[in-house]
Amino acid sequence: MKEVVILTVSDIHGYIFPTDYQASHQDLPKGLLKIKTMIDNIKNKHEHVIVMDNGDFLQGSPLCSYLYSQLHSSKDLSDIYNKVGFDFAVIGNHEFNYGLPYLYDTLNSFNFPVLSANILKDNQPFTGHDVIYIDKSDITIGVIGLTTQYIPNWEKPETIEALSFQPAKETASKLIQEVRDLSDIVVVCYHGGFEKDIQTGEPTELITGENEGYDLLNEVEGIDVLITGHQHREIAEKINQTEIIQPGSKGDCLGKITLTIDETTHQISSSHSEILYVKEEEPSINVEDKVLKINDEVNEWLDQNITHFSTPMYVEDHFTARTKPHPLINLLNYVQMEASGADISATALFDSATGFGNAVTMRDIINNYPFPNTFNVLEVTGYDLKLALERSASYFEISNNELTVNPAFLEPKPQHFNYDMFGGLSYTLNIRQPIGERAQNILVKGKPLDIKSTYKIVINNYRSVGGGGYHMFNANQIVKEIQQEGAALIIQYLQNHSVESIPNVLDFEVVY
Repeated sequence: MKEVVILTVSDIHGYIFPTDYQASHQDLPKGLLKIKTMIDNIKNKHEHVIVMDNGDFLQGSPLCSYLYSQLHSSKDLSDIYNKVGFDFAVIGNHEFNYGLPYLYDTLNSFNFPVLSANILKDNQPFTGHDVIYIDKSDITIGVIGLTTQYIPNWEKPETIEALSFQPAKETASKLIQEVRDLSDIVVVCYHGGFEKDIQTGEPTELITGENEGYDLLNEVEGIDVLITGHQHREIAEKINQTEIIQPGSKGDCLGKITLTIDETTHQISSSHSEILYVKEEEPSINVEDKVLKINDEVNEWLDQNITHFSTPMYVEDHFTARTKPHPLINLLNYVQMEASGADISATALFDSATGFGNAVTMRDIINNYPFPNTFNVLEVTGYDLKLALERSASYFEISNNELTVNPAFLEPKPQHFNYDMFGGLSYTLNIRQPIGERAQNILVKGKPLDIKSTYKIVINNYRSVGGGGYHMFNANQIVKEIQQEGAALIIQYLQNHSVESIPNVLDFEVVY
């Protein structure tokens, strides 16, 4: 018998160092550098080890923001990745956030191939790799790399110019037989998740094509190992003799699949998958001073002062801040309205948001608006606005006579970012009413909402093309673009205005 071990990370999002960037000088049980120690320890115990990254490596942390906005280069990130010992990686959807030139520069600086079988340019894999074959002694492992096809629904056209995005299941179905013929073991690495419960097949989200993991598992024959990501879940199971793993996010854990292979038949005789968490007792990171220097630079950048508030606006409790007006949400909506000229705005309260104290730093702003969203003004009908309010109202439900979060916004992954609060409107969400009939007493500038009239609303680019279940919004409604990211928009406003002069644009209540 022979053992082959596959180690995988996914959705690292630039969390290389042991920090969540909430404060300086952290040493938390997380980060790719500590995971590298785990990888090295496993390699010392096993002869045949394959190491891969399942996508979303280029964007998503203050480190990534710093490299892009200040250094205009991902070289420090790719230098670290090249030291980890990856055999290959897969493209994730967030790789496109900073544009194709930045992505191509990164790919060219890696010392390992990056796979993309279903993202094509001129009918060829745009990264140059769709399938790779890895030999471990006399065992051949064929690997197909796939990415969620939903990227055009999130990205601006210029960031994905000349690329086509094919369904993952369709691409896997076309490739699987050839890979099966040339391999002893077939691994599908998919930067996407599960659209249905993997045990029951019940849909867990709207079936849009964003996630195709269940269909890959059940409708494409011949997959021995299915590695997934995108949803930031922690999954390690075996379904119908296929090992399935999804190894969390942001450097919190490492996925491990162990395959025991009969050396005569080259067939898998047994297999096991598990999630290994980064622990406090992991050895200290051991890297060169120049690598640590970039972390120090990022923290210095994050700690620079932006402005000063005479009155803090901390977010003490996220749920409460979503049920009644909070000064942070008022600020975000007002900044969007000022930048766009729109009369109505909508924004979410992100999980990392803590609000602001008296001294406001770059770190505070990025924690409160961590995503690289730009913004669009849409011209929509009053009917569309009513539908959007109803979508937000579906965030709540009543359980045991208490107001709670609808489980659909918690499973299979938390989606608090898909609950928006609207500025420039006055409204009530009555959770006692059925979903679809909850938005009441809607006023615009003191007048009842007219479902036939048109209004201008500013929302982020993800929401403006229907992201998060807001299908009443689409690209055809866009009348103006604001090509500044959220954090930059907030910084620009705070550096030039007094927060004490911000009017109240947030007027809503949630009743039950």
